[in-house]
Amino acid sequence: MIESSTESAAGTWSAPECPYTIEYSPRVLDDIRLAVVDAFYSLPRGGAEIGGILLGRFANGRISILDYQALDCEHAMGPSFTLSQNDQTQLTELLAAAQQHPEGLQPVGWYHSHTRSEILFSDADQDIHKRFFPEQWQIALVLKPSTFEPTRGGFFFREADGSIRGAASYQEFVVEAQPIRQVPTGNAPQMPPAPQPLHREAEVREPVITMMPEVQPEPEPEPEPEIAPAPVAETAPPEEEAVEPEQKSLDLPAPQFLQIKPERSWRWLKIVAALALGAGLGIVGYQTREMWLAPVLGKISPMVARIRAGLPKEATPTVALGAADDNGQLRIHWDGKSPAIQKAGQGVLEIVDGAAPVQSISLDLAHLQAGAFTYSRQAERVEVRLAVGDQVKETASFLGKLPEHKLPPEDPAVRKERDDLRQEATKLKGDLEFQAAKTRKLEKALNDVKDQLAKESQRRMSNQTPDPVKK
Repeated sequence: MIESSTESAAGTWSAPECPYTIEYSPRVLDDIRLAVVDAFYSLPRGGAEIGGILLGRFANGRISILDYQALDCEHAMGPSFTLSQNDQTQLTELLAAAQQHPEGLQPVGWYHSHTRSEILFSDADQDIHKRFFPEQWQIALVLKPSTFEPTRGGFFFREADGSIRGAASYQEFVVEAQPIRQVPTGNAPQMPPAPQPLHREAEVREPVITMMPEVQPEPEPEPEPEIAPAPVAETAPPEEEAVEPEQKSLDLPAPQFLQIKPERSWRWLKIVAALALGAGLGIVGYQTREMWLAPVLGKISPMVARIRAGLPKEATPTVALGAADDNGQLRIHWDGKSPAIQKAGQGVLEIVDGAAPVQSISLDLAHLQAGAFTYSRQAERVEVRLAVGDQVKETASFLGKLPEHKLPPEDPAVRKERDDLRQEATKLKGDLEFQAAKTRKLEKALNDVKDQLAKESQRRMSNQTPDPVKK
């Protein structure tokens, strides 16, 4: 069972077979998830697998995961998380240093990622667990990153009898992405003042002057000298004549210093600058994609998963082919209830076991619906291909060391009987050789007697022959 939680609360994981409850900090698991996803995108075709130790406390049947420390694996044997001699030495030093943690935390287990297989605990993983994490309550966390799906995880533990179920986790869960951390409390950073909008001088002056292109004033004719009218002593000028000079002054063109010249157009220069700036930002973003791409994908992966869950599922057939090892027995599994299998009715399973010839096995509908096939592997790398019909062709691979087959101890009674039989066989062999030598001696004596008899018979025959008559 998995309980969801916020960043401030702790998440819990439990299973009926697990003798204790696992409590974890969502922020710690999210930091591990970000590191796993970043390593997943570091290499093509599966990326690199990473790992480290989990720090926390164990008390009252509850394991608390509060921190972690990554192990800098040198990947001397490939991108998988296989520990070399230097990695094992570094892990030993890392565990020793963790015992002196300032907050009293201790190693409660370890974590690592599987990028080319499902969430399982292989024999190599169990060897690491038994050697470096021997306590009965210490656990292991396996994470499975994906390109378009959220990162999944599963815990593995020792059961009451000390065994570990490695084929799959009792309860897988999704490692939720946490929100971005807030800025620590304190004095707020000084932000620069917002830029004030620029105003044209003509917009703040009164009266408002309409912008117009500069016009070269035409030369005005020289005014003719006016002849002053004769003074009239007793009459006052009419009202219209008194205001006439003022009205004429308003009809005069505006002075040249009040005329605002139109600004020069910088439109094309701004467009070119914007294009250059965009191209520069694109180049910088592409070169630094390893720094920001994985966190961004990690943030948007849950949203993409929710969007895809709301969309109608694609009709792409699949059988979810996979392979897992159990003490040298490779268990090949697939989804026997897949619509592709029900539609095809038959398939072909091909197994490439190292340098051995390719083995092709025909499967009928009953075997396909069983969803499993066990094969005794002879090499460390095995490729499996399953073809169902004409549309579904999936491939899976397994890479792992072969288990060492130890002979059972020999029974003393059987050993004594074997030694007696060996002595008796040696004696019989000696007797047989003695009889053979004796037989050869008798045969030689018999041959000598035969030769002697033949010579004697020839001598007697020559004595009985009459001498020829002399003429």
